[in-house]
Amino acid sequence: MSKKIVAFTINSLLQAENIILETKKYKIKPILHFKYYILRGFGSEFVLTFQKKLISKFGKSSFKLFVDCGFDISLSIVMATKKIEYIKVRGNSIILKKFKYIANKNRVLLNPTFNIVDCRNIKRINTKINKMYFKEKNEN
Repeated sequence: MSKKIVAFTINSLLQAENIILETKKYKIKPILHFKYYILRGFGSEFVLTFQKKLISKFGKSSFKLFVDCGFDISLSIVMATKKIEYIKVRGNSIILKKFKYIANKNRVLLNPTFNIVDCRNIKRINTKINKMYFKEKNEN
């Protein structure tokens, strides 16, 4: 059985830290997902500072980021040039074709498909992750 690729929707640094620590037990590199309203409200610098903070604590290879840029192409270009691993962007085919070139140049995956687990309102993230990965750990 192949491992499910799961992205965890988060709002806070504490949630991100809990997810990274919990997924380490299962030797999984978590994908942290930011919804569009977070980027729109706080701006791209919030996500980039968030990323730097997590890298300083856990290292660069302990997590990946997935950001939803909505229809905001300028925001998605900023995220691509800063090499955020996964970007979701919407728009017409001409704009997406041009943006795909920028994404490929920066080694960014555009519009990936993940199972998204919303961890924003979950009090005990560790129990949720344990339920998700406990069966896989026992099978291996």
